[in-house]
Amino acid sequence: MNIHDLSEYQLYKLKSIDPTLSSDWQESLQEILPKLHKKSQYSVYKNILKPHGITINADKKLEYKRPETLSLAINSIQTNNKDLLTITTHMRDIVDPKVKTHDAIVLADQIEALLSYLDNLDFQGYVQDQKNRQRIRVAFLYELATWIDTVDLTIHSGLRQLNSDIVKSYFKEVYLKHQIQGREFRSWDSSDVNFQQLDHFPQFIKNEALDRKFFIVEVQHYWFLIGIADQNDQDPYSFRRFLHEDTSGDQQQFVYLTHVILEKKYMQDTAYLSQVTFCISRLYTLDRTISDNTLKFVSDIKSLFNNYLKPLLKKPLKQGGSQPEVVIKERLIKYEKQLTILILQKLPAMIRLIENDVNDRDYLFYHVDQLAKQMLDNVQDFRLQPLVMYSEDSEVMVVKLITLRRLLDELRLVLESVKQQIESYSDDLKIPLLTVKEKLTETEQTLEDLQCDKDYILNYEATREHGGFWQKLKQGKAPEYSLEDIAESQQAMQEELFMFIVRMAKNKHKGIIYPEFEYNEVINDKYRHYALADGEMGISRLPRVLRLSEDKSRFNIGALKDTLYQDIFESNQEWSLGG
Repeated sequence: MNIHDLSEYQLYKLKSIDPTLSSDWQESLQEILPKLHKKSQYSVYKNILKPHGITINADKKLEYKRPETLSLAINSIQTNNKDLLTITTHMRDIVDPKVKTHDAIVLADQIEALLSYLDNLDFQGYVQDQKNRQRIRVAFLYELATWIDTVDLTIHSGLRQLNSDIVKSYFKEVYLKHQIQGREFRSWDSSDVNFQQLDHFPQFIKNEALDRKFFIVEVQHYWFLIGIADQNDQDPYSFRRFLHEDTSGDQQQFVYLTHVILEKKYMQDTAYLSQVTFCISRLYTLDRTISDNTLKFVSDIKSLFNNYLKPLLKKPLKQGGSQPEVVIKERLIKYEKQLTILILQKLPAMIRLIENDVNDRDYLFYHVDQLAKQMLDNVQDFRLQPLVMYSEDSEVMVVKLITLRRLLDELRLVLESVKQQIESYSDDLKIPLLTVKEKLTETEQTLEDLQCDKDYILNYEATREHGGFWQKLKQGKAPEYSLEDIAESQQAMQEELFMFIVRMAKNKHKGIIYPEFEYNEVINDKYRHYALADGEMGISRLPRVLRLSEDKSRFNIGALKDTLYQDIFESNQEWSLGG
């Protein structure tokens, strides 16, 4: 079996594997891995298992190496940033082994406040401290996963009858996993058009999903039903949010929930299901009046994604003897072309239609962001195919979708603000792409002049050495510069263009995004990526991504020009768009 033959549920199980956070990782692998052929098994090993500390030992068996401890991470970093060092002290205090009991709500407040402070530290463009922060953050989260099993939690059981096992399971397998995995964290959306066709959920959950919208995260012993957050910038998987039960009324007779827990072993227990049904009736969902136009638009783009885009990356790649990267490029160009025509080009008109209606606007941006997240998952699954796992084009597509979500979020904030008009914002977004093109043109002209100078030197030296008397007599004066001078100038011009792009991103211009620095998205540690907004409002087309090697000597102006001027809609592409 190839990876593209796996079901969404099987991919979900693979992507959810993390031995520190889930004890059933070996069972999940045993269910899926033997069904895959050798190349697909290796892809799973390289892309999923190895990054999570699962390696193959001398006996050809899988073994797990615990992630770096917090103490080791703190002792290994080199920094003078006082704020970062202060935070590490607070982290040590939280996971102090002397602490044997802790109030769950107080713990949630401490952890989320600490992470928020850490994430908002401004390192003034200092990349090493950015890396230090991420290293410390991940080590702290994994330390929490181990530490939580050693303490007794004081828990307010509430309507849902929370207990230590439920709370610790959510903390490790949902909250911490989401914090660690970020964009790769997987959940199921009950509002997805294909949700009712999924066969791994009990009918009870499907029935509830007909009337309510929620996320579902499956862990070893539970299904967690998670109400959609009422603000775009809220974390639906928040530990604080999970613990909270909103009560109102004189006798606190009204209870509203954001999370409901279903314990798998009781799914045949009528009394238990009755209690769960009542809890679900208390699940807080945002009941707003959304216009029919917006509801239809969202429904249509979801259907287009499921019917056209999603299957495109599930189809096997053709085996016609072409170079792998050419085959992959063909498929991804077709994907981007259809995404642009079917969805992205329609967004600006729809946004203008509803920009003054807060409810419709929030509804649209929420669902478009979720759809972009599904596209990103779609491409990440595509990259698991053995033929694709080293592909540059698939790597760039991941960056395009990551930064599209960022641009959508920035646009949402602009629409919420009274300080900036959408048209001026849209114009500002175009500046980086135009500026880089202008700088490229200027650099190319200078390089062309240098090439003329180089040709003059070569011709002068050839004439001096091999020319006749009259040819030498006609020669002008000797050049004032050498071939070495020309080569140094050419190299300097290329480096200047490289640094021009770097400085532009550092100055945080609108319309240029550096994901590796701005939000710790390291896709390939040998390359940095700069995404330039393109199209109307910066969202009617995917961004153009400049993929620059960390080794400046490999900077390729030709590749840069191809990226800046490529038009996926040209009919005279040098590759076919079929298949």
